[in-house]
Amino acid sequence: MQVDLISIGNELLTGLVENTNAGYLARRLWTKGIAVREQRVVPDSIPAIVRALKESLDSSEVVICTGGLGPTDDDLTREAVAKLLGRPLVIQQQWLQRLERFFEGRGYPMPPANRKQARVVEGSRLLPNELGTAPGAIVPAGRSWIILLPGPPQEMRPLFETEVLAFFEEQNFRPSWQTKIIHTTGCGESLLEEKVRQVGLPEGVQLSPLAMGGEVVLQLKTHIAGRAPAALLEEAARRLREPLGEYIFGEDGETLASTVAALFTGRGMTLALAESCSGGLLADTITDIPGSSNFFKGSLVAYSSEVKVSLLGVERGLLEKQGAVSDAVARAMARGARRIMGATVGAAITGIAGPGSDSSKKPVGLFYTALSAPRGEECRRTLLPGTRRAIKERASQALLAMLWRMMRPGS
Repeated sequence: MQVDLISIGNELLTGLVENTNAGYLARRLWTKGIAVREQRVVPDSIPAIVRALKESLDSSEVVICTGGLGPTDDDLTREAVAKLLGRPLVIQQQWLQRLERFFEGRGYPMPPANRKQARVVEGSRLLPNELGTAPGAIVPAGRSWIILLPGPPQEMRPLFETEVLAFFEEQNFRPSWQTKIIHTTGCGESLLEEKVRQVGLPEGVQLSPLAMGGEVVLQLKTHIAGRAPAALLEEAARRLREPLGEYIFGEDGETLASTVAALFTGRGMTLALAESCSGGLLADTITDIPGSSNFFKGSLVAYSSEVKVSLLGVERGLLEKQGAVSDAVARAMARGARRIMGATVGAAITGIAGPGSDSSKKPVGLFYTALSAPRGEECRRTLLPGTRRAIKERASQALLAMLWRMMRPGS
């Protein structure tokens, strides 16, 4: 089985909205062993949508469309599918009533334009959207299927997880691939590939490496039609664990943040952060993990020198002599965070995110990450030029990697 993904909306083509739906769906489908044949983005145009659907239906059993299900005149996905299949759009009375109650609950009548969202292609199965006004739909198209999902990611993802994956199981769609993911950090993509080449992989297993910030993801995949795919992938993973063990922090759905969280929670230790150039990004990443309150004390965004002095206790003379972006200040920030929040471990980030340098004239992309723990202190200097956002993300990832190396078994 294979799937095509069609993302619909002028806002995706102009860059006003980032197309995160396609990446999410592709990742989730591949984890289920379902190959994505093609992704494409098309405008809010009935001819363009119809043309894309025709081409996809010629090659794939399922086409998943996201977007174009809203109430405005440029939301045309339903109309395009109806035209392609030669079927009328009919009012789904239960959804219409649900929409009317939705607006009544907010104290005003439903705008006439929203009535459009209760229209479905005749013969389709409505997918109730509990988080918005645009329902999804599963539309039979001969021997294939068209699945319509709303564009907002916070609405699309739950519908996919609950309704679409359940539909695949109902239809007994057989996966064509099985995959396994190995997550690494601290080693470059080319060196990892060389190490993999030296040990070799079992016949029938393919490897796709991908560098993502401070992480390199290794995707192992094999055809279901091959011999014992689960065992084959486990054999491939076993071969990688020995030469790459010092770099592997997780597998499959694990992330560096979730791995660090599990290590802190498992040891009954706590963490406090002091962030400067990252602006609270690392705290946001950690608090996205359910149960993070079990180990995470908090983060102080000490963006100015005054806050570093008054709240973290960094010596003013140290700032004046070494500069805010320095080894000594990063260590002092980590020490201060640990002390004022009463945590087992304090960690800190300070750096220059750009686009220009500060009065110190230090290079953009320079950052220091530091730890203060019962066994002592540690600080690392990194220089990775990039955009302001990229530098913030790399600094956060670098500090997570330090925490993982400190906390992993045997360290």
